[in-house]
Amino acid sequence: MTAHTHDGGRRLALLFEAGPSRYALEASRVLEVTPPDVDGERATVRGVFPLEDLSTLMGGAPERRPGLAVLLDTSPTLAVRVREGAEVADVAGAPHFQLTQDLAQRIGALVRGALQHQGQLYLELRAEALGQTCMLPAPPPRIVTWLEAPQAPALLFESGGTLFGVPLQHVLQISPLLAAFCPFPVPGGVIAGLLAHAGALWPVYALPAFLGQPPAVESQVVLLALCASRVQGIEHRLASAGQPGRWWTADGRVVLAPDVTRLLGASNLTGPRRGPSDA
Repeated sequence: MTAHTHDGGRRLALLFEAGPSRYALEASRVLEVTPPDVDGERATVRGVFPLEDLSTLMGGAPERRPGLAVLLDTSPTLAVRVREGAEVADVAGAPHFQLTQDLAQRIGALVRGALQHQGQLYLELRAEALGQTCMLPAPPPRIVTWLEAPQAPALLFESGGTLFGVPLQHVLQISPLLAAFCPFPVPGGVIAGLLAHAGALWPVYALPAFLGQPPAVESQVVLLALCASRVQGIEHRLASAGQPGRWWTADGRVVLAPDVTRLLGASNLTGPRRGPSDA
């Protein structure tokens, strides 16, 4: 498949999946999409261009074989392996999003922003940076601070098998994971994915990752934004369990209550940046 851009106000992009995530590339930077070579010991395209997995360039695991090869108009020509779903679409009218500070620190070297096409969220790659820039390792774990005293009403939800509580004043909405969610491409860290919501791009955090567990994509999002496997409801009667951040519910369950305003930062609680990404 050969991709080209056209005049007339159109903005064509190649949309595809690689690793756990969905991506977009300006069509003008794509020379060809083709099956990779099946012969030989080295992964190549036409026996000439070395083929690198986009998922590993992003810091993740090797891509599922055989996948598709995308040849990029870079110097030198770069061939990357993607998983599936390659199609060319006009994204001129699609919502575009800037990365928040947390997201930019992790993936900004290779990702310029995100766009939403037909309900699905795609990360916009910097073609010129692929193969030239290394992804930064996950930053050191943040120090978890705990709420000193119970704050009711609080929303109770499970994540990673742990029951958490967040003061209701910090909860904007509860949403199931839809196509507007894109799993985070880089393993490690505390970010499970990205979510397009209410005209803005939100990093979705996995609270168990702050406690040393690997981040996992779960079925619901609590907008702050946090991922959850199950939302249990609002609790009005909470009592201290004798330690900061440990609460008792009325039926005797222990709830962990991190101070999300310090853990995630005030900027992430008041809303991420809006508007078009840099071109």
